[in-house]
Amino acid sequence: MNMKKTLPLRVILLQVCVWACCAVPAWAQLPSLPSGAPSYTVVLAGRWSPGESTAAPLPLLQEQLRAAGDKSAVVFMGNPFQPARLPGVSAANRKELESQLQRQLGHLQGYSGKIIILPGEHDAKGSLVQEVRNQERYIAQYLQNEKLFLPENHCPGPSEIALTDDVHLLIMDTQWLMPNRRMDEEEEQRGCPTTGGTATLAALDDVLRSNEDKNLLVAMSVSPEMSSLEHRIMVRQLSQMYAQHKGLVHAEGNSAALSHRTQDSIHYVSTGFGLNKLKNSKGAAPVFSQATAGFAKLLYFANGETWLEIWTAPDAQSRQGQVAHRALLSRKPTTKQMEASIKKMNLSFAGQKSALPASQVYKGSGFREWLLGRNYRPEWETPVSLPVFDIGAQQGGLKVVQRGGGFQTVSLRLEDSTGRQYALRSVEKYPDAALPRILRHTLAADVVKDQISASHPYGSLVVPRLADAVGVYHTNPKYFVIPEDPRFGKYLKGFANTIGLFEERPDEDMSDIASFGNSKNLVGTDKVLENTLEDQNDEVDQRSVLRARLLDFFIADWDRHDDQWRWAEFKKEGKGKIYKPVPRDRDQAFFVNQGVIPNIASRRWILPKVQGFDESLRDIKGFNFNNRYFDRSFLTELEREDWIAMADSVRAGLTDEAIEEAVRQLPPEIYQISGERLANTLKARRAYIKRDAEEYYEFLAQKVDVVGTDQEERFEVQREPGGATLVTIYKKGADASPENQLYRRRFLPNETREIRLYGLGGADEFSVQGQAADGIRLRIIGGQGEDRITDSSSVVGLRRLTYVYDDPKGTQFQLGPEARNLSRRGPVEYNRQSFRYNYLGPLASIEFNRDDGVLLGAGVLLKTQGFQKEPYGMMQRLVGSYAFNTQSFLVDYAAHFPQLRMGLDLKLNVNFKSPGFEQNFFGLGNETAYNPDIDIENYRYRSSQLYANLLVGRKLSDYETLFVGPVFQTVNVERTPERFLERQLANTERAADYFEPTSYAGARIEYVLDSRDLPALPAKGVYWQVAADLLKGTNQQSSDVARVHTQFAVYKTLRIPLKLTLATRFGGGHTFGDGFEFFQAQTLDGPTTLRGYRRNRFSGQTSLYNNTEARLRLFSFTTYLFPASLGVFGFHDVGRVWMDNEDSNKWHTGYGGGVWLSPLNQVVISVGYAASQEESLLLIRAGFQF
Repeated sequence: MNMKKTLPLRVILLQVCVWACCAVPAWAQLPSLPSGAPSYTVVLAGRWSPGESTAAPLPLLQEQLRAAGDKSAVVFMGNPFQPARLPGVSAANRKELESQLQRQLGHLQGYSGKIIILPGEHDAKGSLVQEVRNQERYIAQYLQNEKLFLPENHCPGPSEIALTDDVHLLIMDTQWLMPNRRMDEEEEQRGCPTTGGTATLAALDDVLRSNEDKNLLVAMSVSPEMSSLEHRIMVRQLSQMYAQHKGLVHAEGNSAALSHRTQDSIHYVSTGFGLNKLKNSKGAAPVFSQATAGFAKLLYFANGETWLEIWTAPDAQSRQGQVAHRALLSRKPTTKQMEASIKKMNLSFAGQKSALPASQVYKGSGFREWLLGRNYRPEWETPVSLPVFDIGAQQGGLKVVQRGGGFQTVSLRLEDSTGRQYALRSVEKYPDAALPRILRHTLAADVVKDQISASHPYGSLVVPRLADAVGVYHTNPKYFVIPEDPRFGKYLKGFANTIGLFEERPDEDMSDIASFGNSKNLVGTDKVLENTLEDQNDEVDQRSVLRARLLDFFIADWDRHDDQWRWAEFKKEGKGKIYKPVPRDRDQAFFVNQGVIPNIASRRWILPKVQGFDESLRDIKGFNFNNRYFDRSFLTELEREDWIAMADSVRAGLTDEAIEEAVRQLPPEIYQISGERLANTLKARRAYIKRDAEEYYEFLAQKVDVVGTDQEERFEVQREPGGATLVTIYKKGADASPENQLYRRRFLPNETREIRLYGLGGADEFSVQGQAADGIRLRIIGGQGEDRITDSSSVVGLRRLTYVYDDPKGTQFQLGPEARNLSRRGPVEYNRQSFRYNYLGPLASIEFNRDDGVLLGAGVLLKTQGFQKEPYGMMQRLVGSYAFNTQSFLVDYAAHFPQLRMGLDLKLNVNFKSPGFEQNFFGLGNETAYNPDIDIENYRYRSSQLYANLLVGRKLSDYETLFVGPVFQTVNVERTPERFLERQLANTERAADYFEPTSYAGARIEYVLDSRDLPALPAKGVYWQVAADLLKGTNQQSSDVARVHTQFAVYKTLRIPLKLTLATRFGGGHTFGDGFEFFQAQTLDGPTTLRGYRRNRFSGQTSLYNNTEARLRLFSFTTYLFPASLGVFGFHDVGRVWMDNEDSNKWHTGYGGGVWLSPLNQVVISVGYAASQEESLLLIRAGFQF
């Protein structure tokens, strides 16, 4: 053969061979898995969307899940199902949207493993929140799984799920780790164990430390609102916590690519298709990264190995796929191996007892007891002989399935061989766990912890016998000493040699326990609300609710929010179910309020809920603050006679014998200390049960929500001649027989001011009839569906008393002269958590600056609420202030009436400065002289002033308002011989006129844009105000003048890693008119616009200034009663004024810093030090400067 001819062929064959080797698929080069099937599999899937090439391939995912079977779980890193929001059941497009969901959910049908969905929608507001919940509810029902969405109740987490004995999944919602994210009032009522970023991270750290021997998977749904910088800071914080947990897997859906990155033996897995497409966090380069359709799988083997596989597919519709990446992540000994060694010990604590105190940290001196209360300190400190807890013998043998409970309590969830669960929690509380580490061994931590001594450590033992005496369901707590028992495993740390409270977890089938009514199904409050909304045949036994609530009053248990209840479900004789309440968590029973500080804190205008266990309640309305939503949902049908009858029944059951027997359940050592006193107090409180019941009934009866369902109902309202109003609800289309009646209550005009009927979903009918001499305001809110509303009623008087709100397009209206159709104002949504208390309380302030000295203020604030009015129905504030240095007194009055008429707001402002009120004046101009060596009195003048305006306006948007109205002003400048002002004016043409009274009348226009998230402590947003006063002189000494002023502030918060808020404000103004008075000039003022200078330091015709601040939050912490934040700030101010005929280029600057404290994160107290070229000044004030 000719070699020259064959050479090209050889080259071609060699090239083909090389190409073939390079083209070997990735899976052919992957490491091999251990032999045998994995003991558990977790599939991590990202979001998907039509047309997205990087979406999770549903058909392939379906095949993999079916193959994995029941020993597996799929975790969706964000709710992937579309549409993300679902309207009510009566919406026209509801069926079409359901079909879209069904096509996606069908891929999960037949899957026998666990399904978990992390939060997806974070930006839903208002009515959209309900639509997000509708979608979640529909998915849960379709897949027949009520616990799909975690963390539950959209809480921050961490939620801990024991997938196996060796594999624990921790789930968090990262929106709560963002610097600007705060819980609103509705979110705070969800009963979340943690409520903010600091506490959530601390809780995660705590859970991680408790699971050092487990294979940990931390799954997070990254908020679409999180920036790349915020994400990198969050990962850095988490990485520090992960450092001691080698092999931990952190999973997110945070980028466009499937990826695996390893750093310091921690594995970071991204499932791809993140909505925010974050940049990869800085650190080690990815081991694998590919922007393609796919998902990740974690494979856990019996030998303790954990493997990661990343599967890819050609597209999101493909059923074919391949393993693109495989890696061994960790090896750990299994629980079975460790249990085998423990069993050889043959441990038993049966029949043993031990004596321990509940706590030894509450010893108090006489001064501490005077200041903070004696409380139950002796009860906490006294050793009590109790049985030793034997986890291997109790209830036939128990195992720990997970850590649970609140953040301040060590709590374990235990399970017996039948699957029934129990709770074991420490009696001792650890509120310092909610404090930053820097504060945990300080006086602050000591004070926070001391507040727990006001709760009775053994009070839970007394409640069951009292509950039995009055017919209320209850748990059955028992107290044990927790021994040094290795069978607790990792949970023993912090739990051994303490006293624990052990009781059943009231959940699901409790048919063998009489104290739960032998119910076959116990559910939570959310489930009850959901079921009664969807099915009109389901109802709550309101008499049982009332009975349980009267017991709460009796034992002073003030913390009875939604999550403190379970509900025993029973089948009704006909259709539907009836729910009866089961109170749980009696930690606050017999809570006392003693000591100077707690007593002040319990005032009506601060924290009236903690009035304490005394012989009677001082304020039943304030005591029930935490229950305000619960009671307005489940006590709406009972009339006064029902409350009185129930109070009599409860009081009759609480005999001396019943009380004494209940108190005797205390350990003997504790009974000797305070048993008789506790019994005597209960006997005294018994006499007030009826009084408290009637007072609270009258409070609830003032405004009542009567709520329908998503099905169709007929609301019948009869106005009676005497003024009473009878409201009855029937199933639509059914007769008026008792079995079709859903609600009936007769309202009296001397008790009830307003009734609100909510139809919710379905095509409902509302009928209002009858003639009356007096009446009750009635609001009809039809809701979704094609409703029919008729009103033929009439009430004597000029005011119409029926108000109608419904969709104008789909509703039939037949309204008489008594009704006002307000439907065109826009939709009105039902919100069971819309109630807010009226407020009447004192105002007090103390400030300090160099000119005023101590500025002491006192006054009163009144807020009343109104229907659909934000942020209140009416506000009035009256404050008087006294400056000790200048002996000057001023009064400020402000009133605001939102949506008073025709959607217009009314505002009234009055400012009065008393005769002799002293103010600074250094002359007109940008470079006026000030000699610090001369007594400041030389630069002051005296006057009396009155300024008032009455403004009408409205909201232009969610953030904008515009007001206009008349204004009136009078000024009377007093003669001050030998002072600067009189010397300066002595040689002017109008010298004599300056000291004659002047008066003005005119108009004011005011525009405000305010998008700040929290005005007192803003973290983000914009504030812009423009105001103009157009004034005409009304006497001979007064000239026409116009003043315009504006200020514009911007706030932005970063984490570096502490929360740093940058704020800057630009402001200025101009006075029009050649003859303006000196007191009408634009000023730069030390305490308000130019720190480091005296009050009113510079005056001119035009002013301009800038303030820039950096506010660093050092830490947030939570006391037993409220949260707070502490930080530092630094600032720089600059400004100047202008006058005609003045040649000046000088800008005045001031700078400084200080510390700030924010109790409740609602108010701010700041202490600062300001310096300038003229002086250095101390500033103490309420709030920031802007």
